[in-house]
Amino acid sequence: MQVTRGGGVCAAVLLAAVSMTSCTVDGRSGEARAFEEALQPLGEAQSFRMAGEFRGPDGSRTGFDARLDGHGACADTVGDAESLLIGERVWTRWADSALSEAVSRLAGDEEVPEPDPVADPAQDVRWTAAKLLRGSYMVTTLPGEVPESEGIAPVCRTGSLLAEAATGAGDVVSGPVTVRDGERLRPLSRTTGPVTVRVYVPERGDPRLRLAEYRVEGGRSFSVRFSDLGRSVTVRSPDGEQTVSSGDVMAVLRKGTA
Repeated sequence: MQVTRGGGVCAAVLLAAVSMTSCTVDGRSGEARAFEEALQPLGEAQSFRMAGEFRGPDGSRTGFDARLDGHGACADTVGDAESLLIGERVWTRWADSALSEAVSRLAGDEEVPEPDPVADPAQDVRWTAAKLLRGSYMVTTLPGEVPESEGIAPVCRTGSLLAEAATGAGDVVSGPVTVRDGERLRPLSRTTGPVTVRVYVPERGDPRLRLAEYRVEGGRSFSVRFSDLGRSVTVRSPDGEQTVSSGDVMAVLRKGTA
C-alpha cells in the first residue's frame, strides 16, 4: 500500500505499531529527517570544535582536537602533534617525546624499532629524520606521500564532510538504542558508497547531535563530538617558525630502504 501526502510518497507503510520507519509529509522517513536535523546545525554554524578519535585499519587509535574556521582551514592537535591546515598545505610539529614514533609511522614501520646502542646515530636515517623534525614544523603540500604526513588534514576534511552530510542522499536506518555517558542514544546511519555516516541522538525528544561517526570501508573511522558551534576561529600559518618539508624528511627515510 502507498500513502501520498503533500506530493510525497512513502511506500510500504502498514501500521505505526508494525513499521519501524515513520513517514513525514514530504515523503522522507522520520529517520532521515532526524538524521538531517541532527547535522544541520554544523552546516549552519560552519565554524566549530571537534574532538574525538581516529582509528586506522591496523587498529591504531589517535586522539584529536580540532577547530574549523568554516573556510576550509583548521588547527589544534592530533596525537602528540600541533597541526594546522590552510588551503592545500599542512604544518605539523611533534613533541620531542613523540618524535621516534612519528618517524616510524612516516617510515611505515609496523613497530617503533629499538635503537642500537653501539651504532653511529649519524648513519641511522630515522635518527637523521628525527633531528630534522626536532623543534620544526613539517610542511606538506597535499596529498602527502604517506598518510602520516598529512597531519590534521584528514580530521579537518572529515569535519567538513560531516557538516555537509545533512544534504546528502540515501536511506537512513535506525539501530538499537545504546548508552553513552549515561544517556540513552539512538544511532541513525546513512551509507553512500564506501562511506557510512552515523549520528547518535537522544532516544526521545529533539534529535540533537551527541556523537557522530564517519566510517570508510577498509577499517578507517572517526568518532567525533562537536562543541563551540558558530564560535569564531582564526587559523594563521606559523610565520617565523622553523620548518622542514615533508619531501626532505621522506627523502632521508627512503635512503634506509635503498
